Amino acid sequence: MAVLELGPLLERVAALAMSPMGAERVRALRPCPDLALVGRRQRRLSQLRQLMEEQGRPSLDGLDDVRPLLNRLGPVGAFLVPEELEVMADFLSAAGRAASFLAPSEERMDELFRLANQITPLPELAKDLRKVIGPGHSVSSKASPELARVRREANRARERLRGELMGLVHDEFLAPAFSDQVVTQRSGRFVVPVKADAKGRVSGIIHDTSGSGATCFVEPLSAVEGNNQLAMMTRREREEEIKVLVAAAQRLAQESQALHENMRALAKLDCLLAQARFAERLECAEPVITAAGEVELIKARHPLLAWRASGKPGLCVPINLRVSPGQRLLVLSGANAGGKTATLKTLGLITLMVMCGLHAPLDRGSRVAVFDTVAAEIGDEQDLDRDLSTFTAHAGRLAGMVNQAGPSSLFLIDEIGGGTDPSEGSALATAVLDWLGSKGAMVLATTHFHRLKAYATLHHKAQNVSVSFDRATGQATYQLHYGSPGFSDALAVAAHLGFPPEILKAAETELDQAERQTVALLREAEQTRQDARQEGAPASADRLAAKGEREKARLLKRQAAQERAGALAEGKRRVREVAKRFEGELAEVLGKTAQEREQGGKVKEGAVRQELYQARREALAQVEATASVAEAAAPQGDEVGAARLKEGDAVELTNLGQTGVLLEAPHQGRDTVPVSVGVAGVRVMVPLAELKPLPAGAHTQPKGKAANKGKGISVQAGAGEGLDLNIIGKRVDEALPLVDKALDQALLAGRAEIRVVHGMGTGRLRAAVREYLSDHPAVASYRAGVRGEGGAGVTVAQVRQ
Repeated sequence: MAVLELGPLLERVAALAMSPMGAERVRALRPCPDLALVGRRQRRLSQLRQLMEEQGRPSLDGLDDVRPLLNRLGPVGAFLVPEELEVMADFLSAAGRAASFLAPSEERMDELFRLANQITPLPELAKDLRKVIGPGHSVSSKASPELARVRREANRARERLRGELMGLVHDEFLAPAFSDQVVTQRSGRFVVPVKADAKGRVSGIIHDTSGSGATCFVEPLSAVEGNNQLAMMTRREREEEIKVLVAAAQRLAQESQALHENMRALAKLDCLLAQARFAERLECAEPVITAAGEVELIKARHPLLAWRASGKPGLCVPINLRVSPGQRLLVLSGANAGGKTATLKTLGLITLMVMCGLHAPLDRGSRVAVFDTVAAEIGDEQDLDRDLSTFTAHAGRLAGMVNQAGPSSLFLIDEIGGGTDPSEGSALATAVLDWLGSKGAMVLATTHFHRLKAYATLHHKAQNVSVSFDRATGQATYQLHYGSPGFSDALAVAAHLGFPPEILKAAETELDQAERQTVALLREAEQTRQDARQEGAPASADRLAAKGEREKARLLKRQAAQERAGALAEGKRRVREVAKRFEGELAEVLGKTAQEREQGGKVKEGAVRQELYQARREALAQVEATASVAEAAAPQGDEVGAARLKEGDAVELTNLGQTGVLLEAPHQGRDTVPVSVGVAGVRVMVPLAELKPLPAGAHTQPKGKAANKGKGISVQAGAGEGLDLNIIGKRVDEALPLVDKALDQALLAGRAEIRVVHGMGTGRLRAAVREYLSDHPAVASYRAGVRGEGGAGVTVAQVRQ
């Protein structure tokens, strides 16, 4: 990876981090060979960039490495000084801002929301810490009533003592003994300045003398008791300050785990923000991640060259590179300084940075493969430590590639077989390419050997790629051309470098006749291919036109799908309105029943049930009317399977993960049918679109705890008293309608309870479910699951009978 310069690239990204922790995480990034994990990292960065476009860049001011401070909180009595508490408060504020910035990710940015879930905002703790910090990083009097009281008493005593001493220095009799009419302090005690030759006139304790020795600083005997009391008050003040600081440290220690998690999460966020800034600066894009079979880089730029050229259009020339699964050996040839080596480095570094989770400087639609092994042999590097020549070092690294080769390997080889006799070098290069190709490795190799160009022309797994060179200007164009070998054009390059014509003519005469014939044949083959491409241009135009028509058809299909989605959304909105009205009617009936019971009247159960069924029938009729409106927008192909259903058929309820028996054949104009579900024979009206015919004789018992298809929801209804609903992994807005549906089924089936499996997680889903159940008219009570039922990961709701 060193030769591909991943380290220097990460240093540039780390420089964009806002904290040492974020920079540290950037430098620690390493290529990951896991296809799914790389895809998740790429998607997370895309989601962050989208969020930054919507909300702007978040401020992480105050994000310092607080690990040393947290590590000091362990011992009893440990505390942090106000300056350190301010660092912790700033860190907590940064965590709060980060959580607010990431909050919108909950609904639509799954990977970014994983990071948001790792941050625990502690605004009250930050507020309490700031209350402790006073002016000049002192301990604030507001932090403790006792501290404020002690300080008031000390201030009064201090002013009283100062007043007594000022009266002393202004005394007419003693005034000539003082060198100045001021009161000062030495060693924390109040003293007065007395002339050295008059110190006998003021009885007291000498604490200090001036530099000249002319003044003695004396604590008068009358001030000793006051100074003693003031010293005791100062000691009490310090003790109270330490109590305040210890209490603040204990608060921090209690949140130690959350603080460590916040620190790691903020370091991750800072690392991601640095990646996002880098991507914005280089106009990077998220590529399509593929297995090690296909690569297509569209307008790709070498990341380090693009960094240096950022803000300077035209300085970094993009390339288009394509490696198909059928031809994984690319032989690059062409003029010196034509961009062959740069092409290898561009592919290598882009592959590594994508595997690290970074976006790359290329266009959307590019495809980048993930490899287990990425190795490069680039440059003339002698191994002086081991006394190896250029070729020996080169051959040793080729041997290492041969030993590592596999289907998930990418090898980038500059001047393969170079540094030795061309005949032997090209023979070795051909054998190495054959071996690597047989192992399924992807190989890009540059060469000037005509034998390797011929090999790529004849070998079905290999392909020639040439770099363009303008012979008229002597400049490389850095464009890649597939299917044709390139020519070194060394003499043409030399001509533009100022070689005398005599030397160039002499060089031409020295060319081997066979070599000239080989070059001529290759040029002729290239001209033939160009002619064929020109003749095929009209056919290409027809194909492009056909492709345009297909794109129009796809666009029309997408528009139709959007219209259907709009109609279905309107249908869902109307269904929600009907459901809300039904809930109101149900609450009214249940309220009447409860009122009659409180008044001691006899409740007519049959009448109540009749009212419930009547309200439900009216609601279902409205729902079916609404559904029939949306039916026109639904694809008509769903009716094909339903047309074959007949009474008594075994069916699967795809949305519930259950099997059942069809009680009636579908009727014209109706999209729901009655189905008997489970051994208890629960009768459920099911949309035809959610039914799947089962083979004759298929088992129609419940599937137990099998996971649902499609939406990932599991509903189990057996012969027991309860009904289970598994909503693990669902968002709150997805889960609550399913809870309501399960309660509806339990009411119809006469079930006594339902068990909602929501898992532990962050507790957000559990709290939402229990709040919903507490207000639901069909729920008499609810409780947490006991051992054997799932514990706190399950809520059991008792259904009103």
